[in-house]
Amino acid sequence: MKVTLVLVLSHLSAVLAGGYQGCLERVQLFNAYEIDGLNAEADQTIGFKCAKADTKTKSCTQWNACKPKKNSGRTRCNFDDLMVFLGKAPTTTGWSVNDSSGKLDPEGTAKQCYKLFTSAPGKNPKVPNFPPHVAVKDAWEFNDYIKRVGDTVNKTYKNKGNSDNRNLFDSFDTTTEKVSESRAGDHGPHLIDAARTQLGGAMDIKTESVGGGSNPATGETWETVDWRETAAQAKAKGVPDVDKKIQGFLKGFYGVGGNSQARSHRVVIQSYKRVADRSQSCR
Repeated sequence: MKVTLVLVLSHLSAVLAGGYQGCLERVQLFNAYEIDGLNAEADQTIGFKCAKADTKTKSCTQWNACKPKKNSGRTRCNFDDLMVFLGKAPTTTGWSVNDSSGKLDPEGTAKQCYKLFTSAPGKNPKVPNFPPHVAVKDAWEFNDYIKRVGDTVNKTYKNKGNSDNRNLFDSFDTTTEKVSESRAGDHGPHLIDAARTQLGGAMDIKTESVGGGSNPATGETWETVDWRETAAQAKAKGVPDVDKKIQGFLKGFYGVGGNSQARSHRVVIQSYKRVADRSQSCR
């Protein structure tokens, strides 16, 4: 049983990077970049890259702002510009998809982003993760990056939000919700497999859909463990110490001494949930 669980957790570390959710995170970053543009230039922090980063000391002597394509006539980056700015973009154009009103469509753009990255020439093309310090000033850890982005958006809403720019904040909130769903959907199958490996002999692991039930870019099923239903059915069947068994599994799966990748991914999911909760409260 331990060998099987180790294999499940080892596979987890390989599949949680990038993917469709990585593209949604790029859309969310662009949403925040547009919102940060409402602030005075000297106060802006989103859409900045460290020219020469020292990741050990978490320091930078020069932050460079995203610049629009030469001769574009724009003073701010569009989504295509930001993709190039973040690095490793296989093409300089064709990243964005607009809705019927002409605004950036989060899901459509993320699907297009996924298509461009994964169909690029080369061996095993994929959506790369970007380090925080190429996107946000003074952000070095990903969870801190998530918090800084959320705090900037909420502070800007408090100081600059109005009926004319409310759509920018609505787009950010919608994309944040989709990021949370995507993260949970990608994580779910590995949680389910591990739960069935560890607890399947004692109880039937029930599942529930996440988001729309499938990954919009790949069609892969999105579901996770339905702990409430799993516990209820196990108790109804007379399984002893149901809550204790479940808590023991979760502690082993996510706790210190368990798999660090699973624990890290859970922390990121929780960070995005906090951003969503604070945004909802702020709005």
